[in-house]
This record gives sequence, C-alpha cells and structure tokens, in this order.
Amino acid sequence: PAHLKKAFRCPSTCSCSRESIICVGSSYVPRISPGDISSLSIVNGTFSEVKEAMFAHMPSLQLLFIESNKMETASKYAFRGLRDLTHLSLANNNIKSLPRDLFNDLDSLIELDLRGNAFECDCRAKWLMTWLKNTNATVSDVMCAGPEEMKDKRLNDMTSLHNECVSTDFVLHQSVASESLSVDTFSYKNDVYVTIAAPSTDSCMVFQWDHIEMNFRTYDNITGQSIVGCKSVVIQDQVFVIVAQLFGGSHIYKFDEDQSRFSKFQDIEVSKISKPNDIEAFQIGSDWFFVIADSSKAGLSTLYKWNDKGFYSYQSLHEWYRDTDAEFLDLDGKAHLILASRSQVPVIYQWSRNNQKFVLQGEIPNMEDVVAVKHFRIKEELYLAMTRYIGDSKVLRWGAKQFAEIQALPSRGSMILQPFSFKERYYLALGSDYTFSQIYLWDDDNKLFDRFKEVYIQAPRSFTVVSTDRRDFIFTSSFKGNTQIYEHIIIDLSL
Repeated sequence: PAHLKKAFRCPSTCSCSRESIICVGSSYVPRISPGDISSLSIVNGTFSEVKEAMFAHMPSLQLLFIESNKMETASKYAFRGLRDLTHLSLANNNIKSLPRDLFNDLDSLIELDLRGNAFECDCRAKWLMTWLKNTNATVSDVMCAGPEEMKDKRLNDMTSLHNECVSTDFVLHQSVASESLSVDTFSYKNDVYVTIAAPSTDSCMVFQWDHIEMNFRTYDNITGQSIVGCKSVVIQDQVFVIVAQLFGGSHIYKFDEDQSRFSKFQDIEVSKISKPNDIEAFQIGSDWFFVIADSSKAGLSTLYKWNDKGFYSYQSLHEWYRDTDAEFLDLDGKAHLILASRSQVPVIYQWSRNNQKFVLQGEIPNMEDVVAVKHFRIKEELYLAMTRYIGDSKVLRWGAKQFAEIQALPSRGSMILQPFSFKERYYLALGSDYTFSQIYLWDDDNKLFDRFKEVYIQAPRSFTVVSTDRRDFIFTSSFKGNTQIYEHIIIDLSL
C-alpha cells in the first residue's frame, strides 16, 4: 500500500507490506525504520555484495532471500545481529567463497540454501566444510566447481580437502651474537638446554630455555682453546658435555648440580685425537659410547665407552683417512656406523655382538668427497643425506641391502645437508658458503624433496632442532656470522 511504501521508504522496485519487503531487479536494500519486518527478498537483480552489518536495522528478520543476483562474496559480519533469522537463501549467485564463520551469529537458523553457486573447494572452503558437519540447520547441496580434482563433488560429503590448507614457515626468533661450528641440545629435569661450540670465543656456550621470557638465556660457559664441538650425553641423571678442541686436548665436563655449572671431569687422550671434526654419541644395548671423527692427515677416529666411572678409548677406527663425519644408525635392526672422509667414499661399520666391536662391512660407492652424512626416516623408510662441497649433494634410500640414489641437489660450498622434521613435515636444509641456503620440503606424492624456502646464513655449519613448551626451533650455526634461532610456525591458509 502507498502509505506503507512511504513509511518504510520503499523504492519503486520493491513491494512492501507490514511484515515483508520484496525487491525484484534491484541492487537496493531499503533502510527500514520499524523493527517488525520479518521477511526480505532481493531477487533477479544486480546486487553484488552483502556489506558489514547491512541488516542490523532489521533485528526481527526471520526470512532473508538474496537470490539470482550477482553476489560474489559477503562481509564476515554481514549477518551480525540476525539472531531470529530462520531461513536464509543465497541461491543462484556467483559465490566462489564465503568468509570464515559467516553464519556464527545465526542462532535460530533452520534452513540454508546455497544452490546454484560455483564454490571453490580449496582452503577457503575448509571452515564451511567443518561448519556443515556441525550445524543443526538443513543445508542444500554445496557443489564444488573447482579445483579440478574437486569438480562436481558435494562439499557436504567431505571430511577433508585434498589440500589440508596448512603451510609452515621459519621466522627469526632470536640471534646469538657469536659465530659457531656446531649446536647440540639435551633435556634435564624438565628443562631444555643448548650447547653451542664457538671457536672464535674459545667457548662452549650453554643456554637454557626460559619458560617465562620465552627465550634462550645464557646458563654457563665452558672455556677452552678453539672449541669445535660440544656434545651432550645424559647417563642415569648425569649430564656430560664432550668438548672437542683443536689445541690443548679435548675434555669431558660434568654438570655439578650443587654449583649449577659444568666442571671438568676427564681428559681425552691427546695422542688419539689431534684434529676432531665431529662427535657422535649413542647407546648400544645398555652401553654408552661416543666416537670422534679425526680429520688430520694422521687421523685416527676413536670409539670411547662409558664404564660407570668415565669414558675410555675402546676401539680405533679408519686410520689415516681424514674422517670428516660419523653417523650412527640402526640398519635392519643392527647397529651401524658410517664414517665419511675427504680421501675416500664413506665406509660402513657393523656392530658385532660376538666380539663387541665395530667391523668394517662395506662402502657407499660413487660418493667421493662427502663431508657429512646424516640419516633420517620417512614412514619407516631409511634415507641418507650426503653433503658434498662441490657438485651435487645426494639423497639415498635404503633398499635391497644397499643404498641407492634417489635425488641430487645442486650444492656449491655446502658443508651440511641436514634432515629434520616437525609434525610429520620432513625438511632438508642445504647450507652454502657462497649464496642463500635452501630448505627443501618432502613431497609425499612424488617421494622427492621440493625447494621450500631460502634463508641467508653466513657459512652455515649445522642446523639443529630444539623443541620446548610445544614450540619448535631450528638453531643455525654460522662460521662467519651470528648464530640464528628460527621458530617453525604453522600457518592456516583457510583464515
């Protein structure tokens, strides 16, 4: 009626009654003064977007139909305040996605119609897929128009998307103002500690995670001469740090709980170790060992064993080969040790239960000039990451009683190819002395690593995982710059 049209300021394209407004072929949403309008229809028009709080002046609205328009999206708070709305139709528009939690305010919703739209069932639809599973409202079929692998499928039926809409990143958390060669970590009485070998300052720096400040703080400092390695070993609540140095011999320090610091516990024979390059600690059965790879011309990599009073030299390995790295691993249920060398291909030792010694078993062919070897597992499959300074670094997989190459990664000036993982995401960090270091991410479909991120670290020497307080970090040691601490963060792409 004319008097209602005038009272409601209803445009000529809309018809009005005391309870409802119907707008056909319009892009106009009337501003209504009375609060008792319960129905609004906007159909067959050019209406393109529902803006924020557009219907806030209609708190009694129960039926809302925005159909056969050119609507592509809506504001996140488009339906704020419509707590009495029972029926909503956005059918036959051009909607590809809707903002997260769009329907959260609709406490009384009974029926929702989303037919006739072209939803992209990618990360943007993840929240809607979850909401469809939990809502009590009756919802029409939500058909997927894309991506290609989701085309013509019903979002209502899905429990997960092809892409789980989660990505990750490495964000700088903290910087330690010191160069370093290696980083190690250990836990003791619910606290997390990190040891950093810093030859330029003649120290093995010990850091502790501060649960209040949420940072790594200085805890102790073990001094020496050109320290190249600090390896921690925890044996029956005793904490030891093996300090390998180039001059003055190498030593073992023990944590003194009364003084809350590390004190010298034992010397390591100078005659055995002259140019330590790597320390690897491990356990076989109930026995604890560590091995030091010696890279001098007259090198004699040596195995040490714990005897409840100290560590003593137990076995000499691989004499005269200038070993650069040692890696302990379980291979088909048996203890093995791989030694890499600049003068020959890596060799494999197997632990003999009969004579309780490592016995040379074989070598990894066609792998000359390997400076570091690291092993890792992905879903029970065993892999090796082989670092080469010049040429290609390699990824090998164990199978049929031998290691076979599966991927070559271009490397120039690389001293470390380090595997690590967080929350079922598997990475490789490839350092470089001349350019950006590369972080690769495992592609489970192709069973290969893809380039994921570049990070700039001056002459990186190690990448070490440290986890605490449900947070994950990667320590990156640098031979020519500060030691950087990156946090591994999860990014929800559906937000």
